[in-house]
Amino acid sequence: MSVALVPLDPSHLDHVLTWVNDRRVMRYFANRQVAISREDEAKFIEGLVASETDHVFSIFHVHDNVPGPNPPPEYVGQCALHQDGTAGRLFVVICYEHQGRGYARAAILRLLAYAWDVLNLTRVTLLVRSDHYEAHSLYRTCGFHRHSHLPRSYKLGDTLVDMDRMSIDNPRRAKAAC
Repeated sequence: MSVALVPLDPSHLDHVLTWVNDRRVMRYFANRQVAISREDEAKFIEGLVASETDHVFSIFHVHDNVPGPNPPPEYVGQCALHQDGTAGRLFVVICYEHQGRGYARAAILRLLAYAWDVLNLTRVTLLVRSDHYEAHSLYRTCGFHRHSHLPRSYKLGDTLVDMDRMSIDNPRRAKAAC
C-alpha cells in the first residue's frame, strides 16, 4: 500500500468535509465536538495554508501495482505538524470508512520523515485521549512513547476526559550527536 502526502489546498475542502463532522471520527477529538459549517471550514483551511508553522497534508491512497491503468488517488484523511521552534505537534485523522487499513501508520511515518529531514525537528509530540487504545497502539508502533498523563484535562460536552502526551525524538539527531 502506498500513500501520498499532498500539501493542503483550498480545493481539498470537499475531502475534508467527509470526516470533519462525522461523529464516528470526531468522538476522539479533545477540543471540538460541534459541527462546523462549510464556510467556517473553508476559512480554517485558508488560515492553515497561509500558516508558516502549520504543515498540513491531505493523505491519498495511491493505487499502484494494479493491472491496467491506475485508478486516481483516493482521499483517505489528513495529517499535520504544527511547528513550534525545533519541536512539532502531530495530528492525523483517517476517514471512518478507511480506518484500520494501515493508512494512518503509513502517513505518520512519512510525516515523521518530513519532520526529521525537511524541518529538522528535534522532537514530535501529540495528544491522544487516554481511552483511545487503538491510537495508543498505533503511535507506539511508530516509535512514540507516553511522555505524560493529563488527568481530566479536556472537556467533551459536560465530561472531563484524561489525555496522554506522547513523543518521539529525532533518531537522526541522536545518531549525529554520538
